[in-house]
Amino acid sequence: MSRSRHLGKIRKRLEDVKSQWVRPARADFSDNESARLATDALLDGGSEAYWRVLSQEGEVDFLSSVEAQYIQAQAREPPCPPDTLGGAEAGPKGLDSSSLQSGTYFPVASEGSEPALLHSWASAEKPYLKEKSSATVYFQTDKHNNIRDLVRRCITRTSQVLVILMDVFTDVEIFCDILEAANKRGVFVCVLLDQGGVKLFQEMCDKIQISDSHLKNISIRSVEGEVYCAKSGRKFAGQIREKFIISDWRFVLSGSYSFTWLCGHVHRNILSKFTGQAVELFDEEFRHLYASSKPVMGLKSPRLVAPVPPGAALANGRLSSSSGSASDRTSSNPFSGRSGGSHPPPKSKQNKTKTKKQRFGS
Repeated sequence: MSRSRHLGKIRKRLEDVKSQWVRPARADFSDNESARLATDALLDGGSEAYWRVLSQEGEVDFLSSVEAQYIQAQAREPPCPPDTLGGAEAGPKGLDSSSLQSGTYFPVASEGSEPALLHSWASAEKPYLKEKSSATVYFQTDKHNNIRDLVRRCITRTSQVLVILMDVFTDVEIFCDILEAANKRGVFVCVLLDQGGVKLFQEMCDKIQISDSHLKNISIRSVEGEVYCAKSGRKFAGQIREKFIISDWRFVLSGSYSFTWLCGHVHRNILSKFTGQAVELFDEEFRHLYASSKPVMGLKSPRLVAPVPPGAALANGRLSSSSGSASDRTSSNPFSGRSGGSHPPPKSKQNKTKTKKQRFGS
């Protein structure tokens, strides 16, 4: 009697849902080991190895052609051959490379300690904690609330700090809004771009002749998605598909909208505005992504609080002093919790602020 053919997790479920005689089973959200083995094979040996593992595991082709091409195109070699790592250095707690699960980092590829930014930023007073929680949704078809205009209005009304997480940024008009906010109003701007969109952003800057000299109060950085690592050590990184803007720590704009001409004029998008406690979640996500980001253009190590020369005073989050430099007069405190109309801190705290310099790492 021949042995029954092994069925992969997805193939078995497909056969069950196609049959009207099989009773519904409880949903299974556990990992698919056959899919993991096939993905590792694609990453290590290409399409032929992928199909061979699918056949051995009795699994269906679960990747689209675009996904398979992406994995192969983004594949990266390990920093050093895994077989050269021996004994206790082979992996966490002495494990060799073959015992590591996919989706984990090799020790040599793991990130270092968190930048000081995270600790200072997390302890700063946030205005959103005092705001009433609300959520508003906008659609592209709403002609009275054009999504592109809402984004541009958000930028032009920001007075202290603007943080942006974006996948693609090629809209020149929105970039002009950001340049004006940073260079004319002293707003600190930090933009995290998906690594895959950096080339297009730099292409835009080249076309309009923008260089680092025009980004004195702006930090442009790149960031990747999650990293999948095969047992062999080969890996690939995903993309950033999150998109949001935090304005003055008071509200968030988030949705499907990208900073492109097509999104502004023909693509249908959705945009949501959040205030109150929900802003904290976006704040934490941005800080988490910043910790793994890399500088692209503009400020490499922007200052948390600009140094205040003797006799200077803080006004509306900016430094004002007749003896200060031009950069001091236009710098802003990007992480200040005070709005322009807030009362200044007690004199003793002001003196302490004047003598204290804080920086965060790039």
